Amino acid sequence: MTRDEGISVVELLIAIALLAVVGLVFGNTLATSFTVTRDFEGAARSNDDVRLVLQQINRELRSAERICTPTPGTVGDTLDFYTRAYTSTTTASGVQHIIYQLRDQDGDGTPTDFQRSADGGLTWRTVIDSVVNDSLGVPLFATQGNTASAAPSEGKVVTVTIWVDPDGGDRLTPKLATTEVSGRNVWTPNSPGC
Repeated sequence: MTRDEGISVVELLIAIALLAVVGLVFGNTLATSFTVTRDFEGAARSNDDVRLVLQQINRELRSAERICTPTPGTVGDTLDFYTRAYTSTTTASGVQHIIYQLRDQDGDGTPTDFQRSADGGLTWRTVIDSVVNDSLGVPLFATQGNTASAAPSEGKVVTVTIWVDPDGGDRLTPKLATTEVSGRNVWTPNSPGC
């Protein structure tokens, strides 16, 4: 003799409760994995942006004619120099005025946009956003040397330090990227015309 009664309400409720518990466990795990993946993708994208900008600064500074800011032995959030790195896009003199600067693009009072000007500050382009050097109290640029010295080698090494945090609300800490650049050309730091 077979039972054709089906399942009881109690059995149905137990099955629904078990399904809900399993769904919650897998749902939370899936949500966490999506969040972690998003955080790491943002960090990877940010790391790539910083790496490319550091390569560009490195290339431009190695062909620099003179550095205006920062002066030898000082630090700051502005790197102002003249270069021959891109002679096909420079002025008739063959020298291009480049400025990198940490700026407050959104007007909230906190400079977080690392921008580049290829025309001496007339136009700006954001090359890295979410730079947190200002909030950490770390300057972007530092030069070696002594401002009192007249030696031509003073100020020829520029250290670039960039702290980036693409999402302040994620679980990742700010990431550091740094490089030290020494010019190939005979730099004349703080020469007339800066």
